[in-house]
Amino acid sequence: MPEPLIFPERFLWGAATAAHQVEGNNANSDWWEWETDPAPKAPMAGPSGMACDHFNRYKDDIALLAELGLNTYRFSVEWARVEPRQGEFDREALQHYADMVDTCLTHGVTPMITLQHFTLPAWVTHAGAWTNAELPAWFTRYTRHVMEHLQNRAPYICTINEPGNMITRGYLGTFPTPPFVRNLDAFDAAASGVIAAHRNAREVIRELAPGVKVGMAHALQDWHANPGGVPAMEWARELHEDRFFAETADDDFIGVQTYTRLDVNAPRITKPLSAALLRSRRLTQSLALPYLRRQAAAVSAEGAPVGEGRRTQMGYLWAPEAVEATTRRVAGLFPGKEIVLTEHGVATDVDSERIDYIRAGLRVVHRLIGDGLPITGYVHWSLLDNFEWWDGYGPKYGLVAVDRSTQERVVKPSAHWYGDVARINRMPT
Repeated sequence: MPEPLIFPERFLWGAATAAHQVEGNNANSDWWEWETDPAPKAPMAGPSGMACDHFNRYKDDIALLAELGLNTYRFSVEWARVEPRQGEFDREALQHYADMVDTCLTHGVTPMITLQHFTLPAWVTHAGAWTNAELPAWFTRYTRHVMEHLQNRAPYICTINEPGNMITRGYLGTFPTPPFVRNLDAFDAAASGVIAAHRNAREVIRELAPGVKVGMAHALQDWHANPGGVPAMEWARELHEDRFFAETADDDFIGVQTYTRLDVNAPRITKPLSAALLRSRRLTQSLALPYLRRQAAAVSAEGAPVGEGRRTQMGYLWAPEAVEATTRRVAGLFPGKEIVLTEHGVATDVDSERIDYIRAGLRVVHRLIGDGLPITGYVHWSLLDNFEWWDGYGPKYGLVAVDRSTQERVVKPSAHWYGDVARINRMPT
């Protein structure tokens, strides 16, 4: 019988959520404003509403996570709850998130905090969101209030989740998300704002909580291109990923989040033309960005299969092993830096597929650790079947199902399988 795959001692075995996707009634956020607008700026499957009522049920959910055998919970603090109006900080909301940290610690679970996971307070978005030169200072002030409550009790802080996804979608329109801008100059300004906000927040965290590890969680793709598609692939990767590595060299860890691979193919004869077009900012604005939006829209909101190959409910190509390419790339760019796989998972109604996906991903993780890469944790997305942004409640990512009418939690077989692996720190081959 083959030997089991043994993972390092003190390995972080986790599951993740994000506040807006699970808490419910996040009424002061820009996403809630979009969801409830009678004339929305873009279509979506439905509003978040009560979500999973995690704001009220977090104690039971964290206890369940620990009971399953997991030792890490990644969750986010919701800025719109903490500062619902500019300069007005809600002490009860701040205490709520401190209580979540303490609940984790009570159950022997490592809390991993994200300070900003896609949503912003509505007042921030009304003021220009990430393009407003004041936003880094606002984010710094918010971070200070949060850290004064959390202190050093959460050993990992992700300042910003998937900056590349958030900014390309919000400012280039690859998917419809607030603030619904399609402008390359605005994208550049917003990207600079994110980087400055992260840098400032990192300084505050190190000031108030020495020893806490600070980083960002990056959405990374396993990019592939034929010769004709190379210029477009390199351009898209720079916008989506490389631009946001600017501050990572000074971080304590880097979060890697990979779900699939992306293929960028074009006739070889177009390679020189594509390269020339992308060197022109005007032509990039008028030609390349609409193309990028069309490519993104090829995966339908319903997750219908597109092209060849096995697909998930999101329409993504089934590629659990894609995390190998992205993690090796990060390790090459930032030698020796701690890596945490802060998200990896699959949207599927067939729970046995979730086990297959996790197993394939963990085989890769084990191989990477064996090759000397400093990977210290694997965090599954997600703990609960939750609100999946513009796709609503259709895609099922959770280890735990949630009955939308009763809020009853139903543990799936994949949760027991994954929890057993985490409990004994080894996986059968």
